[in-house]
Amino acid sequence: MPFTLFYSKNHKNKQKKLFQTANFIILLSLMFNFSFPQMTIAQGIEVNTDEITIMNVFSEDKPDLRTFGDIRKEKIINKTVIKYTRYILVTAYSSTVDQCDSTPFITANGTRVHDGIIAANSLRFGTKVRFPEYSGGKIYTVEDRMHARFNKRADIWMETRQQAQQFGAQWLKMEVLY
Repeated sequence: MPFTLFYSKNHKNKQKKLFQTANFIILLSLMFNFSFPQMTIAQGIEVNTDEITIMNVFSEDKPDLRTFGDIRKEKIINKTVIKYTRYILVTAYSSTVDQCDSTPFITANGTRVHDGIIAANSLRFGTKVRFPEYSGGKIYTVEDRMHARFNKRADIWMETRQQAQQFGAQWLKMEVLY
């Protein structure tokens, strides 16, 4: 007796349901992409987050526009926008083997140490921060990491060990910038 392939009605119904389910999932994903296109479009856009400035919408030559409310928007032109502020324990370190690993002049990010870098485990590489109580308007960039047990701290890089020891440990206001 020759071998024949036999499909029951139940098997055909299962195939039909599977096909309908696959079509439904494809249709649903297309509807989602067309409803929320910014998710797919934004993946290819690189944004420079170094500094965002707020433009002056009030014109100096038209005083009638500035009289309503006198909000003084011109005071915040060319200032960095603060994402959030918190108080954090800040210490200092220098490039010595006993404070770092076997390559003390290379950061965890792979760059060479320079003035204006900090080590912080709770912030992403490249995040810009400022310590107004310590250095005024100087902006630091996260390019290094600390030991895993120091999660809610920041470590400012100093050129010499003496500068780092003189800095000590301080509770400072840290402004995380956009």
